[in-house]
Amino acid sequence: MEYIKQNYPDVKLIENSQNLGYGTSVNLGVEHSHNKYLVLMNPDIWAEDNFIDELLKPLENNENLITTPKALIYDGSKINTCGNILHFTGLAFTRGLGAEREDFDEVNYVSGLSGVCFAVRRDLFQGIGGFNESIFLYMEDAELSWNINSRDLKIMYVPSSIIYHDYVFKVPAEKIYHLERGRYTILNSYFTWREFLMFLPSLMVAELFTWGYSLINGYSGIKHKTRAMRDSRRKDVENKDYDLGNLIKSFEWAIPEGQIRYFFFDKFIRKIGNFIFFMNYKSILKLENLKKTQTPTLHEIELPDEIPGKKIH
Repeated sequence: MEYIKQNYPDVKLIENSQNLGYGTSVNLGVEHSHNKYLVLMNPDIWAEDNFIDELLKPLENNENLITTPKALIYDGSKINTCGNILHFTGLAFTRGLGAEREDFDEVNYVSGLSGVCFAVRRDLFQGIGGFNESIFLYMEDAELSWNINSRDLKIMYVPSSIIYHDYVFKVPAEKIYHLERGRYTILNSYFTWREFLMFLPSLMVAELFTWGYSLINGYSGIKHKTRAMRDSRRKDVENKDYDLGNLIKSFEWAIPEGQIRYFFFDKFIRKIGNFIFFMNYKSILKLENLKKTQTPTLHEIELPDEIPGKKIH
């Protein structure tokens, strides 16, 4: 704090009396901002000179868009992330992790933004509620991405905007708590009890995967996983105003290679899990499509005032 005060006197510094968590702190900073656009980023990134300009260009002509850059590891040799991959069970994965620098070089829409860095119009960010403040750390970007997709907004990956950020794939016990609490918060916020039953086969597989990571961390992992289940709060989502089928189609059904790691069991477990995910995902979409095209009831049919030769009472 003192370093910023002494060396950057023009920077507006907001000092909290306690640690509010990442998402809440960002929301607080946004409340004190006045510019049309926001570029939100982690404090440990490096960036190329034009990265902000490249992120903001697509936003100039599209009010319903969020942009996310290409993040390379610090030495620039490999990709750290190109946005995130959201799974319909609430799991989230790093898109492009470990790929070559030249890969993922096309502009496209992605299911999830990366909290490492993204750009958005300030009125849009505040209009959709910003970060979910019940999530203290991790998964706030996944929850925000669910929020964005549920409103039919788009997340654009912009490879010409380049930043540098290192990420090591580790899930210690303490991180399990935050990741799983965030995932449960997402599911509890978007799924009704009926939808939990529809997704049950896939949710059970996701639980097996996450409990596997917890068990690898021993007693501490089990404790933090159990605590995450306890601390997530269910919300009433019966009157949600989004289309479940469209929301789920925004996400992936397969777990990407290299992001579920159980040593030599990795490929075998992922293959079985992806088969169950695929079958459940397709059946849910089929049910949702059937619901939209089902025959209307008598009350939904507009009857004419008269039928030739008969009176309608």
